[in-house]
Amino acid sequence: MSQTFDLVIRGGEVILPGGRSRADVCVRNERIAAIVESGVAIDAQRTIDAKGLFVLPGLWHVHVHFREPGHTYKEDFESGTRAAALGGIAFCLDMTNNDPHPTTRETFARKRDLVSGKALIDFGLYGGGLYPKTVADLAREGAIAIKVFNTRHVREVYPYISELGVVDHGILYEIFEAVSEQGLVCSVHHDDSEWCKRLTFRDYIDAGRTTVQDYFDCYAKGYMYGHGMGAGLAASLYYARLTRTPLHVLHLGVMPAEANELIRHAKFELGQDVSAEMETAALFMTREQAEKVGPNAYLWAYNPGAHWQSVRDGTADMLVGEHAPHTFEETQPGWKDNFSVPLGITGAQEFIPLVLDAVNRGRLSLEDVARLCALAPARRFGLHPRKGAIEVGADADFTIVDMAKENEFRKEDMATRAGHTSWEGMRTRGMPVCTIVRGSIVMQNGEIVARPGSGRFHPGKGVR
Repeated sequence: MSQTFDLVIRGGEVILPGGRSRADVCVRNERIAAIVESGVAIDAQRTIDAKGLFVLPGLWHVHVHFREPGHTYKEDFESGTRAAALGGIAFCLDMTNNDPHPTTRETFARKRDLVSGKALIDFGLYGGGLYPKTVADLAREGAIAIKVFNTRHVREVYPYISELGVVDHGILYEIFEAVSEQGLVCSVHHDDSEWCKRLTFRDYIDAGRTTVQDYFDCYAKGYMYGHGMGAGLAASLYYARLTRTPLHVLHLGVMPAEANELIRHAKFELGQDVSAEMETAALFMTREQAEKVGPNAYLWAYNPGAHWQSVRDGTADMLVGEHAPHTFEETQPGWKDNFSVPLGITGAQEFIPLVLDAVNRGRLSLEDVARLCALAPARRFGLHPRKGAIEVGADADFTIVDMAKENEFRKEDMATRAGHTSWEGMRTRGMPVCTIVRGSIVMQNGEIVARPGSGRFHPGKGVR
């Protein structure tokens, strides 16, 4: 070819929207400029040899808690995006449990401006759905979606408790109305707080049953999360249908089978605009692993692997690692009182290696990974065709993986400020070896080569 490109990725097996192909991908001015038959003469300023490797679209993580502003001793935007890039992530969506909470124009803009100079990868930001009257302001400031905590957790020391909890269904309905008017997606952490609170206190906390096993049993009965989440989900599905609001369901991995059935009915029988995300922890965490790493991992170990059906049949549209870091010291009191410690495990750096291991085990294909971890989230949150697929004209975001490379998760290799990994000692096969964002290499062979601030904020489609 007579043209000169900024970058060419040569000789890899490229995962395209229509299937895989041995091809060379050419980049100019941050975009994919050409996809050509492998081996054609190409003039480029930089070449990446991808022979023996697989080239995926830049992968997404749509559920991270990078804790900035307010709780940066656990994580900040630089450390969080560094961990994500090391794990093959090219784009992330950051959640809202910060201090101050990004629920108004001022607090959202302050967070956006604060973190924009620290990111190593591209990102979007959730706006906090607490006040119906501020939803339009959040959309104008660039919120990619609105996050609602339809919950008041029982003694969980979460940063948003209780300021971010929306338990008044009248307010919840008005938030749906406001989100619909802005053309955004409303993502909801569901619960029926009073139901959960009453039964949990009655049978466990007031009875002095607070150990890890007690917590595990409480969850198994559906008091913590479980059926309470299903009850909250039923209300949100109804309100979203009445208001024609696109609904995104969070935490599918801790919902019971009955809740999964509600989503299937809404999506496939009623044709409602509903999507859902499945946490990898619900697919891979075991009780043996939880016993090694800490009490707050037990929630995910209730029924490992039981949620694969929702991934296979399309109930879950996308996969997430649900990176919600806490320090190791914060979690340890949970061995005696697991109702008193903050929930959440690490998952920014570990997410994609876990998914690639599932490919090697025959659970998924690389085409599934491209769909579940790039195309589906990019479409849902309004950034496709700019992102989410390897197509001419799209941003030159790529995750290059070596499916034979073996890995062991160790705390000393983790970039998170939390200082540990919830997957300590677990061995996987299949690893990201290069993360590219808009044609610039961010991670190569396990080393970060980009500078903080090279990542770019992408506003939602509701911006006026």
